[in-house]
Amino acid sequence: MRLVLIRHGQSGNNLLWEHSGSEVGRHPDTPLTARGHEQAARLAVAIRAGVLPWRIDVLYTSLMTRAVQTAAPLAEALDLPLHTLDIFESGGLFEEDPDTGERTAYPGANRSGLLALSPRLELADDIGEHGWWRRDVERDDEHLARAQRVLREVTTRHPDDAVIALVTHGHFTQYLVRVFLGIEAIRGWIAIDNTAVTLMETRTDYPDSPLAVRINWTPHLSEDERTT
Repeated sequence: MRLVLIRHGQSGNNLLWEHSGSEVGRHPDTPLTARGHEQAARLAVAIRAGVLPWRIDVLYTSLMTRAVQTAAPLAEALDLPLHTLDIFESGGLFEEDPDTGERTAYPGANRSGLLALSPRLELADDIGEHGWWRRDVERDDEHLARAQRVLREVTTRHPDDAVIALVTHGHFTQYLVRVFLGIEAIRGWIAIDNTAVTLMETRTDYPDSPLAVRINWTPHLSEDERTT
């Protein structure tokens, strides 16, 4: 299996953090900034032009607004349907009380809102007009298990030679990389910029030694266009 992990473009919350170093005023389902849309467009053009060493066969996205907005131009460029998967950001959708830090679940975009972002989305029948997030806030000790489930699911669904792209999030990418490479514990942090691409594969010659081909790769952006 070949895996293409793509982080969303710059979001409003990313910009807030860049300017203030604080999450006070964050949006629970923040959209892309103008720069984030430009990053996503540049990524789609570059991938269509063949910047990747592989051709993407299947495209999945998180249902958070910033991820769908990033995936939409790529789905158009590659003429692919946009499938959904539990690759939302760690914690899921939530509002946070600025005084207490208490988090409460937030419903997110509804069916019509999601399809307005991309008509290529293939949504489950139970996603209606009351939002797609109907869970509690995800606990910190649940992130790794979800990454394990996600990778088991895509491995089961698709043939061994498939190239699978996941449009996801910076924090959750840490767990996907760990699971794919078999890293049980890690003390540090893997830098993943907005719309950065991480390429990983399992190899037939060394089936027990998965390979990270690229991590945090942004060939579609200049240094000045990169954001974190």
